[in-house]
Amino acid sequence: MQRIHYAATAILLSLVSTVSAQQITGIAPKQIIGGKGEVLTITGSGFGGSRGSSYVSFFREGNTYTDATTGNAFNYLSWSNTEIKLEMPVAFSNKIKVNINGTDYLSTDTLKVKANLGYRQANPLLYDLLTDNNKKGGVTWLVHPVYWNNPEIKQAIADVVQEFRCKTGVNYILEPLTQWVPLNLGQGKHIIAPDSSLGVVGFNDRLWASCILGAETFYHNQTQLLRFNTQQNWYYGKGQPPAGAAKFRYVLFHEMGHSLGLGHVNEWGESMYPTVTLLPSDNWCKRDTITAAEQKAIKHYISLSQNFAFRGCGITPMKPNIDCKDVFGLSVGVESLAQEGAWLFPNPASNQLQVKLPASEHAAISLWDTRGRKVLSANIHGTETINLPAALSDGIYMVRLSKDHGTQTTRLIVQR
Repeated sequence: MQRIHYAATAILLSLVSTVSAQQITGIAPKQIIGGKGEVLTITGSGFGGSRGSSYVSFFREGNTYTDATTGNAFNYLSWSNTEIKLEMPVAFSNKIKVNINGTDYLSTDTLKVKANLGYRQANPLLYDLLTDNNKKGGVTWLVHPVYWNNPEIKQAIADVVQEFRCKTGVNYILEPLTQWVPLNLGQGKHIIAPDSSLGVVGFNDRLWASCILGAETFYHNQTQLLRFNTQQNWYYGKGQPPAGAAKFRYVLFHEMGHSLGLGHVNEWGESMYPTVTLLPSDNWCKRDTITAAEQKAIKHYISLSQNFAFRGCGITPMKPNIDCKDVFGLSVGVESLAQEGAWLFPNPASNQLQVKLPASEHAAISLWDTRGRKVLSANIHGTETINLPAALSDGIYMVRLSKDHGTQTTRLIVQR
């Protein structure tokens, strides 16, 4: 009887030892960016000599953990009995799980996901990239007249775009929306506008497109809209908004972050927290800069957008911006008017500007200052001399020449 009792006890101890051996003892790093390809290392014991049907599970938006289908699709770099390495996918901050043969084991430590870079697929990582959409180097956002003609709102938009340009290198520029179009992606225009029908504070709409060249399919963001609810009590200034007001600049940070590939996070203090008004966002919306994690994630996305090799369908990479403070495009992606058969001289100019077009062509010409204000406009045919406004101060201006088949821009220096 003793020997049988001893054997049963030994078997029981063996089972307990096996179960306790399956555990997570550490994760590194403990702060990470999701979807960027950063490597997460999970240490512990009892993971198994190979992955098989086991997988790692992360907390995600919707307050659930990733299931087996999603978990098996992650890019696992290595899997041993004591260590797992994988590319960090999009996730929310929380403890992580390792599912071993159908049983979940939870980490003691919490993994903090400070930013997420959204992808089309996780293995291998594939994104909808930005391109030289405007053929001036990047993307032109057309600002609705309600915003463009309001100096306070226009300045808020310009400040936010400058923040992204200078911190991430994105080649976004602003121009006025001169002809009203319905706010839908089918217009093929990037637009920043108020929207009376919007059911949320702000929203980013994206239309992706693909091009197939040989064995490669390239995905890119073709058109985007940034829409803002007109029913809000908007505060357009900097710092902490007054009680009961929604801070426009901060909501624009959030929606423009989406336009640059960022997804939501549940980390307090980040611009991409799912809520941008009321608590808890009221605790940090006084901030007028993007966070370090957001900057790092977007810079990675912009680097991918500027360095891809694909060249089908007329697609070319986004170009670096030349002067990050030049949000109105006075110096980025400038085309030579001479290439279009047009001449503008003298440059520098003093009191008059002569514009020469092919004899049969008509065009609209406009002159813009560094704050994006139109200081002159005229219609020309053939060769004409234009008198510059007497109040025009010395400096650099942008000349925009609009013809039936497109618009060319160049810089004009005024010296008096």
